[in-house]
This record gives sequence, C-alpha cells and structure tokens, in this order.
Amino acid sequence: MRQKSSTEKRATGTYRASRDRKRLQFVTANGAASKPPPYLRKNRLALAEWKAVAPFLEAEGILKQPDTSMLASYCVLYSRWREAALNVEQNGQVITVTSQTRTGKTEKPIVNPACRNEVIYQAAMMRAAVKFGLNPLDRPRVEASAFDKDGDRSNGDPFDFDFPTLPDDDPEVAYLFAK
Repeated sequence: MRQKSSTEKRATGTYRASRDRKRLQFVTANGAASKPPPYLRKNRLALAEWKAVAPFLEAEGILKQPDTSMLASYCVLYSRWREAALNVEQNGQVITVTSQTRTGKTEKPIVNPACRNEVIYQAAMMRAAVKFGLNPLDRPRVEASAFDKDGDRSNGDPFDFDFPTLPDDDPEVAYLFAK
C-alpha cells in the first residue's frame, strides 16, 4: 500500500503537520543563519572568516539555522590556527627555554608549542570544513536539499516512493504470507 500524499491526507481529514516529513526540513528565514552567534563577534579573525564563508554557504543552500554552531566552531578553529601560525612566524619553530639549576642557568632549545597547536587546529579545522564542502574535492559530496516553494523536492526524494505490491497468487511469495 502506498503512502498518501499531504493533499490526500488533508482531503480525508487525517493530515497532521507534526508528522509531515516535508515540514521537518530546516529552512533559513530571511538570512537568519548568516548572522554570527554573539560569542563569535568578540573574536576578530573568527568573525572575518564567518563573513567570508557564511554568505557563500547560504547562497548554496548548505547553511541552515541548526548549522550555525558548527560553522562558528570552524571559524574559532580558523582564528586559533592563524594565531598559532603567527606565533610560529614571530618566534620561530624552535625557542630557547631558560631554567634555573643548582649550578646556574641552563638554556635549552625546544620545539615551539605553537607548532603543535598549529597542526592540531589545522587538522580540526579541515575536518569541520569537509562538512560544509569548503574543500574543492569535498564540494561535490555536499548537496543541499532542493525544495521548491511548496516544500516538494524538485529533484525527487530518494525515500519518497511507492512500494510495489505483491500479487496474492504468486507461489514464490505465497510462503511469506502463509500462516
């Protein structure tokens, strides 16, 4: 038996908006998704990255209201990565640490901790960027759901199909329904 459409349910009086699959889709309302969260506005680098990326993602239909925290996380990781990279550029990859011992002061070269942070932040930032298709190789994998004005899919919903009915007199499937 096939599922009834929303219009058929409305005609019979059994339509319930809370169960309509097409109404459960997240939709941006007047660019509400493009507004950065308040905690992001304090970080200049993160806010600049948001302003560079959010309009593109919203125009592609990828950025929805529930995704704003994930994009904010990406922007914060981007700002931390840039700060760590700036530290490495200014102080170098190797820094000298001075320590006091019983015999006097000792200077020892160590790897700048900002190098490790730079690598960690960049890896995390790239994992978040994949989710939005910011990498050219990942862009074809991220598809926004295409809806027209009425909420119906213009390209066809892969889960919205009619199941074929089985004939009652077919002996190959009769065992399925035998009691």
